[in-house]
Amino acid sequence: MKLNTQSTKSTNVQPYYKRLYPLIKWFLSIISIGYFVLEWSNLDQSLFKGIVSTLQNNIAWILLVLALAIVNWSCEASKLRLLLKSEVKLKPIRAFFIVLAGVAISNFTPARTGEYIGRGLLLKKLHPFKVVIASITGNLAQVLLTYLLGLLAVIYFYFTTDLVQNWFGDNNYLFWGVFVLILVVVFVVFAKPLVATISKLVPFKIKKTLAIVKRYNQSVFGRIVGISFLRYVAFSLQFFILLQVFSGFSLPAESILLVPVAYLSQTLVPVPAVADISVRVVVATLLFGSFISKPDIMQTVTTIWFINLILPGLIGTFSLLISTLRK
Repeated sequence: MKLNTQSTKSTNVQPYYKRLYPLIKWFLSIISIGYFVLEWSNLDQSLFKGIVSTLQNNIAWILLVLALAIVNWSCEASKLRLLLKSEVKLKPIRAFFIVLAGVAISNFTPARTGEYIGRGLLLKKLHPFKVVIASITGNLAQVLLTYLLGLLAVIYFYFTTDLVQNWFGDNNYLFWGVFVLILVVVFVVFAKPLVATISKLVPFKIKKTLAIVKRYNQSVFGRIVGISFLRYVAFSLQFFILLQVFSGFSLPAESILLVPVAYLSQTLVPVPAVADISVRVVVATLLFGSFISKPDIMQTVTTIWFINLILPGLIGTFSLLISTLRK
């Protein structure tokens, strides 16, 4: 009788689950596409004519930037595969599209929180908390590098030029940057003891889910940091190459050291990723405005915005829809 009761419960819950899950995918996909269209329509259309004209004369460079975009998201997929290795075996191509599905939803959510939802929708056999834990771990490594390299660049300019004073004035952004970096490092160092303490206070099912953190030893996290660094190099080169292309290669080579400062500054503003184009323009103008014109910066930021967010987001949206149709 007990088995029959469990079977009845399963047959009652499963059809409801199968109906609800595709609806969530469709709902979020429609919002994603609508948000992209809205953002796209709000941009100055004459801007694209200038972008297309410049890119047509620099095909080799734009192909290199597109190749770096693939490297960028492939690195993120590799981190996800490694962090979920103990739970599920993901093929590289599947992990790649799972990451892009996360991009599709994270683009219109503050601080990219929708990333966990997008990934979870294509990893429904895993507990959502495991997907969240793996994603946060990978993101922490990326944030750690962004802050570390950005602060090192700021410190370099602080002692060698007067640029930092011009950028920040009397504000204590350097202090707050160091403070946030310390918090991130402390969190990473004490993550396992913290999880062990929390595990004693939560139900067994949650405790079992949190056990995934115990598998993230120094070797695993070291590899994650290495992959994160490769990804950082990829999207930093993208930005610098596009700045050179749209400025007619007028930037001095040493200005590449300003790129880490740009990415550090951008991370301090928690706006939806696809809507932060204005923030990027302001930051890039502040840092590179003495070398190139604002129209060139606007074209650069818009292009990298499309290549790194819009394009992968749209691909991720369609992967969500296709996964629904397959079911």
